[in-house]
Amino acid sequence: MDPVDRRARLTAHSAGCPECREAPLPLDHLASLLEDTRPDIDAATLSRHAFARLQPELQRRAVLIGWRRVAVGVLLALLPLPFVLAYNAYFLRLVYGYLSVLLPATIAAYLVLSYAASLLLLFAATYAAIPVLLVGRRSRAAALP
Repeated sequence: MDPVDRRARLTAHSAGCPECREAPLPLDHLASLLEDTRPDIDAATLSRHAFARLQPELQRRAVLIGWRRVAVGVLLALLPLPFVLAYNAYFLRLVYGYLSVLLPATIAAYLVLSYAASLLLLFAATYAAIPVLLVGRRSRAAALP
């Protein structure tokens, strides 16, 4: 808004307002103050203060989003697990059938159970590594400048 328009608005208000007519305001002085005064805004200080006030909320939301990502990752990783387990159970049953024809039943059972135990260990290590990897990735991202 230009200074002439401000002065015209002040003059129009003082002409129409009964209180301003009874006790006239120093319009020239007010208009010059409005023209000359500008707030001193330091953008860096304002940004620091705004960030300092918002930081707890940002931290809370980051933690919430982090846990949400971990939960989604674990659920997506667990989604194919029943199909993989069913396939492996079918495969182990077939292998046991073939091995029991060629070898004694105890040796066939030992081989199949050893393979099943190694599969169980592999599944446990894989699914246990998901949260560990996510936490490690998050800590590396937090360490970046």
